[in-house]
Amino acid sequence: MKKILVIIAFVATAFSVFAQGYNSWGIRAAFDINMPGKVGLGGNDGKLDDFRMGYGGSIGAAYSYWLSDSFFFEPALSLFYDSYSYNDNIVIGESMEVSKGPSLYKLGLRLPLVIGYSYYLVDSFPMRVFTGPELSYAFAGKVNVKDKALQDLIETDLFGKNGFMKPLDCAWKIGLGIDFDLATVCVEAALGLTDVYKGPFTLRENRVTISLTHYF
Repeated sequence: MKKILVIIAFVATAFSVFAQGYNSWGIRAAFDINMPGKVGLGGNDGKLDDFRMGYGGSIGAAYSYWLSDSFFFEPALSLFYDSYSYNDNIVIGESMEVSKGPSLYKLGLRLPLVIGYSYYLVDSFPMRVFTGPELSYAFAGKVNVKDKALQDLIETDLFGKNGFMKPLDCAWKIGLGIDFDLATVCVEAALGLTDVYKGPFTLRENRVTISLTHYF
């Protein structure tokens, strides 16, 4: 029930903002390179490089609300799929069974709220820079243990009662885009602000994204 309420809140927030102006809607597709940070052990115990980068993508809608000829506010709402994997094998349970470099994935909604500035680097070559917070809520997530005999020995649900991750994340987005008539290509970085791990360890997730938005 809580997951459904969070999803409804995401959608309601997005559409309440979208309804405030009469500018341009867009549909957006994006490719993500996921770069999870190192796992903090707490105190002065250092950090472990437990994960290697992975890939994902998203599809959704955006709305550009122009505050002036150059400044704009742009919320967007996308359905995302992200994945990355463990660097090394992991030991499972009291049986000390070994799973070889399992991967994990997340499926959810992402809501960036950015403020940007559009300018001409040279004549007829419009560009934009933007920044702002980005909220993500994953309503599904699994650890992919390849050996089926080991799947019953580990909690594979990332967000279940015994899962080790939190579904809600917040990052700070910075991006640069190039405008082509009604389309915009952007390169973006999302720097993780919140700890997505439960318990004593810490982990922040980062992403580099290449997106294409077609405006109407």
